[in-house]
Amino acid sequence: MTAISDTSATPAADRPSLRERTLARLVEHVRTLIPAGAVTFVSVRRGEVEDTAGWFADERLREATELLAEAVARRDRMLLLPRLDAWEAALTLPAPAGAPLAAASVAACPLRTSTGEVVGALVVASLDPQHPLRRSDLGTVEVVADLAAMALERATLLEDEGRRVREEICLKRAAESISESLELEEVYRRVAEHAAEVTGAQQALLTRLNARSGELRTAASVELRKTPAAPLAADGDRAAGGAPRAAPAIDSESFGRVARTRRPHRDTGAGGSRMHAPIEIGPRLYGVLTVTHEKSSRFGDDDLQLLARLARSSAAAIANAIDFGRERRLARTLTLGFVPQPLPGLAGYETGLLYAPALGEPTGGDVYGAWPLPDGDIAVLVGDVAGKGVENAALSAMVRFFVEARSWDTRSPAAVLEQTNAMLMGRLPPDTFVTAFYGVLSPGRLVWAGAGHFPPVHVSGPCVRVLESRGLPLGVDLSPKYRERELELVAGDMVFAFTDGLVEARRDRETYGSDRLARLVGRLAQSLGPQELVTAVHDEIADWSGGLVDDAVALALRRRR
Repeated sequence: MTAISDTSATPAADRPSLRERTLARLVEHVRTLIPAGAVTFVSVRRGEVEDTAGWFADERLREATELLAEAVARRDRMLLLPRLDAWEAALTLPAPAGAPLAAASVAACPLRTSTGEVVGALVVASLDPQHPLRRSDLGTVEVVADLAAMALERATLLEDEGRRVREEICLKRAAESISESLELEEVYRRVAEHAAEVTGAQQALLTRLNARSGELRTAASVELRKTPAAPLAADGDRAAGGAPRAAPAIDSESFGRVARTRRPHRDTGAGGSRMHAPIEIGPRLYGVLTVTHEKSSRFGDDDLQLLARLARSSAAAIANAIDFGRERRLARTLTLGFVPQPLPGLAGYETGLLYAPALGEPTGGDVYGAWPLPDGDIAVLVGDVAGKGVENAALSAMVRFFVEARSWDTRSPAAVLEQTNAMLMGRLPPDTFVTAFYGVLSPGRLVWAGAGHFPPVHVSGPCVRVLESRGLPLGVDLSPKYRERELELVAGDMVFAFTDGLVEARRDRETYGSDRLARLVGRLAQSLGPQELVTAVHDEIADWSGGLVDDAVALALRRRR
């Protein structure tokens, strides 16, 4: 006899579905109600048989009763047969499987939902000629069929809802993972990985469309570990000798079709299964997402819809990464075009420069530079445009250009700032201003003026002090009236200028502050050169705060001994 197997110790991935478990329980209930030699349930969905369950006194009865159940489901009518060989379709039953049923009495009934939809069939067969099935048994079979239909309908709804929830969770996790990065190549890789994961594919490929040539190129490709070589259904998915076929080639002419029509597409056949979905937002096509599996029946319409949803949600992440890359290139071009790195060699001085944009930004609004003047002196500039991003990078480049342009024919730092201020008035966006420290270095002297910027630190031996630099920020008032100050520099003296990203670094509710920065610079300047100093100051403050969240510039100049 064939028994219902116990699945309590079976791995979750291999356990029967809820529909299969429901059918198995129904088989047991029918056996308690009707003495029978065979009980068979089949479930039908979208016109195709999906699940079967049964109990058989003789295993040879399995194929015949399952075929009979399928026929009843498709014909949608009850049957009561004193002898099966009296049925007009009995000749279609296979031999010798049909032989044990030839003299059997059979009661069969389709499973109908409350709306009349046929979701399966139940067949009960008695092999005892002394106790054939009667009309009263058919009535019992009909009642059980109605109850079974309700149970299957409920199981189907629960399975569909469970699958929908699992898919939503998978898509949500995939979207979060893909959106975590703004590096385009990393985004491409994650999209391909999640496409393979959510669809159960063996391979995934993301191709980009070249807008100029119309050609597709590979942007990312992943291949997951193939499933172990377990026996497969005899559907042509194994090569001769029982060895598993290689996964189908991922290249397909369907690429072009999907790119043209913007519609997902599924290919099935002896060579395996493939699915393609466009990655698009509005009129913009970013590429085609493809997954493959060696098994020809692996993907269905639900899988295609899942891939299409992942492709649509991935398009936004790809667009963001492309925009970020474009902004980063533009910002770097603007910054490097007006603020070259590293600093040029300055006669009589050792220099150190650190430029660290805010976390996640390609560049920022900090202004810095040092350049020789026509008379041989050296101009020094450190400033900050309020805000971050590519817009502020453009403004910082403009400020640097204005200051350097005025420094060529204006010796006075105060005059340079006043003229720069006049040019910025009306050019800056509303509520935007620029702080700046600008000085002129000669062999033994620094003359400077400030526009609302943090004063630099002066280190002379063991003495540490800040260089007072009062004045309104640039772009605030038409007549700021900046004042100049002067400092004598001896051999070994160091001037350390910086932006607010260092002093306004926070840990909990505490800011690092100017006084603590001055003490740190004074201590480190005794043993470090200018370049080592700016790096050490940045690293120590970043460690203290857990990472800087604002742009930071540090510029150190030491008069040679």
